[in-house]
Amino acid sequence: MINKQQTITDLWSLLREKEKNTGLNTLSFTERDILENIMFYSTEHKKILLYNILENCLHPRATLFRTLKKLRELKYIKIKKDKIDKRKSWILLNKNIKY
Repeated sequence: MINKQQTITDLWSLLREKEKNTGLNTLSFTERDILENIMFYSTEHKKILLYNILENCLHPRATLFRTLKKLRELKYIKIKKDKIDKRKSWILLNKNIKY
């Protein structure tokens, strides 16, 4: 919990320490931002439609797909096709990611 005594620099330092412990410090700020968007908009089952991320992401489409490729290679996410409608793709978060 945040104390009123803590300064913004203390909180920033704590955030960077947590990112280092989870391995997120190897990602660029853009990659972290897109991963945070996926985590924010995902359901309790840790999945979201790719279409929803495309609508809600402020980054260019090419940047988004390049980042999704890197996050997939680093095993932060998986992308699966929908079983009923093959045009839909689901982004699944790794079970080890806590939010």
